Amino acid sequence: MSQLFLQISGLFALIGGVALAYWRWIRPYHSRITRSQQSLLFLVTLTGVGGFVGAFGWWFDVGASFSWDLPPLASRMLAAAAWSFAVACWLTLERPSLARLRLIIIMLFVYLTPLAVAIVLFHLGRFDWAAPITYSFFVVVLGMVALTIWHLFHPMGIITVVHDGPVRGWARGWLWGTAVLTALWGVALFLTDAGPSTLVWVWPGDLLTSRLIAVMLWTLAAAAGYSLRSTDALRVTLAVMITYGIGVVAANVWNPAAIKPLYVLFFALLAVGSTVIILWPGNNTSGDRV
Repeated sequence: MSQLFLQISGLFALIGGVALAYWRWIRPYHSRITRSQQSLLFLVTLTGVGGFVGAFGWWFDVGASFSWDLPPLASRMLAAAAWSFAVACWLTLERPSLARLRLIIIMLFVYLTPLAVAIVLFHLGRFDWAAPITYSFFVVVLGMVALTIWHLFHPMGIITVVHDGPVRGWARGWLWGTAVLTALWGVALFLTDAGPSTLVWVWPGDLLTSRLIAVMLWTLAAAAGYSLRSTDALRVTLAVMITYGIGVVAANVWNPAAIKPLYVLFFALLAVGSTVIILWPGNNTSGDRV
């Protein structure tokens, strides 16, 4: 009964959050944008609100909040990823330019598609098919993948931003370094759950969870790579890095007996470095909205 209550409460929170987001961000544009643009804004809204609401259950490792049993650290890192997406979606809805909307779509595609394919091919046995949340998981994920792929090939913005262009200076080097490191780290975790170092592979025997963390690393890499060509997208990407970096450090500190030192060090540096870059004069110019 308690699990059902939590799930129903989460559903009502999601519906309420989407309704408020619609009133705040979508309604002002509704009469002058196409149905395709409306569906794009709804996708961003659902991603942001759903991630924000769901993250609380994942942070506290509530069993009824996810489709397979996650180790506590991985569950909190999932929450950190969800809050990172929520921040990205909020910044994008505040300024729904082509660059920012396309960034969200790329992040969603990289996060969801490899994981969905891996689950269908290799991990269906991890799911409890008697639990309703399993079916909800597949409906939501496969539906979002389909919509994300469509918008990936039909990019559109809601507002126009002038003076957008490639990122230069220290920010460019930071994006390149982050992209390379997180991409390689993601490959390592996606291919195996038990590599040569326990500093990197911290979920031995649980390849699906390892892959869940890997796709977020790839998402960071994709966001960094895409933002190299857009100062308008840069601020969103740096905000994602700051949020996820703080979240991963907090997830480790939450249970000091299980701290993973490499994760704490890397993501603390990611958060601090991204904060410096976002505050550095000349690096965060994002163009003028018209």
